[in-house]
Amino acid sequence: MSVEHKSPPPGSEARDRLRIAVVGTGLLGERHARFWGQQDDVDLVGLIDLNIQQATNAAERLAGTFGIPRPPVFTSLDDLLKSSGADAVSVATPDFAHRDPVVRALEAGLHVLVEKPLAMTTDDAKAMTEASRRSGRWLMVNHSMRWIPRYRAIHDAIRSGQWGKMVVAHSAKSDVIHVPTEMLRWASRTSAAYFLTAHDLDLVRWFAGDRIVRVYAQGARGVLDRNGIDAYDAIQSSVTFANGSIASFEASWIHPNTYPSFTDDYMHVICENGVAYLDRGREGTEVFETDRVRHPKHSTVYEQDGRIYGSFRHALEHFTHCIRAGIEPLTSARRVMGVVSALEAIHRSLDSGMPVIVDDGFGD
Repeated sequence: MSVEHKSPPPGSEARDRLRIAVVGTGLLGERHARFWGQQDDVDLVGLIDLNIQQATNAAERLAGTFGIPRPPVFTSLDDLLKSSGADAVSVATPDFAHRDPVVRALEAGLHVLVEKPLAMTTDDAKAMTEASRRSGRWLMVNHSMRWIPRYRAIHDAIRSGQWGKMVVAHSAKSDVIHVPTEMLRWASRTSAAYFLTAHDLDLVRWFAGDRIVRVYAQGARGVLDRNGIDAYDAIQSSVTFANGSIASFEASWIHPNTYPSFTDDYMHVICENGVAYLDRGREGTEVFETDRVRHPKHSTVYEQDGRIYGSFRHALEHFTHCIRAGIEPLTSARRVMGVVSALEAIHRSLDSGMPVIVDDGFGD
């Protein structure tokens, strides 16, 4: 579904400073809060989490460790939306819990940045996209990898015609088992595809510049089941685009915790007149220490002088730029909701063992 999206009406975005609150204060939510609190043209005006103590602890760390003025902690979303004075919110709740805070914030007249994936169902994605359209406020999904320079270079080489059409792509993305067993309390309510493939589905869909029409998926189980987590260990998906391009995606959650990087991933993109291969597991750096070998990854997030840099920073800066300029974000919900449709179809294919036709709400 492609809908016309008007620019937001003039108002709070005309101010020099934006007031932003954060919904969800887990690992990513606290990172959002820290980033907003360190910006010279943003005021961090509130935090909220279902776990109030977690939100309180986050507020204290922001003040004590990073010298950020301690943001108020709200005990209800209604209070935050009504009393914080926020112009926008970052929503960093679990994958399955985006729709309610996103829709309520949009209906309250706030712009929203939501962590990927936008949703776990097409119905939820459409509801949020429609709420954005009705409110005239932007809803941007934090597909931050689009701001990594090498991905932009591949996109531009394809879309400019230099490389011709994308013919086939393959990606593999794996996390260490710490992620589903210890980091995510809600791993049984998502999957490696929602958590990992969402990144590369967005990238490859962006490269192809076309909608996904068909998927077929299969999965393997055992390790996580034995750890009490109702989730696939690994999921492989095959995707077909309307223009005939194809792609495959592999995601797994069971790398041993001794693996030298938190995430292991690579991508191969073959076009009519060009090929790109990206080993993203090492990013060209190996560090040898007395007790371990590490492959640090700095393209998404790294720190310098206590501040956050990398594609995460560029994506969030894009969000505030779009609010001030009244232009639609590169990864607005309207433009990326087809990622959700494809992810939902992948899981329907896992359940049925059959290929599934995709209703890809392709934007542009």
